[in-house]
Amino acid sequence: MGQPVDAAISWRSQLLLWLLGMTGVLSLLLLPLPPLGEAPIPLMALRVLVLVQPTILLTIAVLIGARLAPAVGLQAPAVVAWSNRQNGWSLLQPQLWPALLAGLLSGVLLWGIAGVGQFLLPPELTSTAAPPLLLRFLYGGITEEILLRWGLMTFLLWLGWRWGQRRQGLPQKHWVAIAIVLSAFVFAAAHLPYAAALGLPLTPVLTGYLLLQNGLFGLVAGYLYWRYGLEAAIVAHWVVHLALAILQG
Repeated sequence: MGQPVDAAISWRSQLLLWLLGMTGVLSLLLLPLPPLGEAPIPLMALRVLVLVQPTILLTIAVLIGARLAPAVGLQAPAVVAWSNRQNGWSLLQPQLWPALLAGLLSGVLLWGIAGVGQFLLPPELTSTAAPPLLLRFLYGGITEEILLRWGLMTFLLWLGWRWGQRRQGLPQKHWVAIAIVLSAFVFAAAHLPYAAALGLPLTPVLTGYLLLQNGLFGLVAGYLYWRYGLEAAIVAHWVVHLALAILQG
């Protein structure tokens, strides 16, 4: 976590973050549309409409993070360096080992939880095909981290720092913890509508399972973002999906 500064992040860095996030938004086109019967509009138009909401949310998240992250010491150092044509690799390297280790351990933990969950959850869950790995990498790994960490967690931390500390110094750790927990809960809850769209019954057991599985990694990603940078959360998210893809076969 860096020192608070007053200057907002440059438009080049904002544009690069937005473009990275848009790779994930566009990957939503890989998802099949549910049966719609006689749709009143063309199928391609429906696919374009699917992209509208996440594009708007991504834009808002990029702007919020760019404006507020420097004030509370949060950062995306490699992205900022690359957007300014500087060496971002040297800033990414310190984030890699923590991200790889956290992602691997999280992946194994989530795999274990899934193994226990198969005895408690409806069979429809295990028979449901996972989204394409490319979508999980791009939307899950990049776009979700920009939305939930860069946008939401930054905003929550800024609120605590603004009203609880009157903008004095770095945010205290209890404000950091609150922001991490709340953004992790929202991250987990955001997966419930997708499960419902798949036709899965949102029973208390299934809801609790989805909140636990996604919420645990949300805590890890939030800590990585605070301690090392946004890129660490993104890399860890990639490693989780890769580990689960290998372990689950």
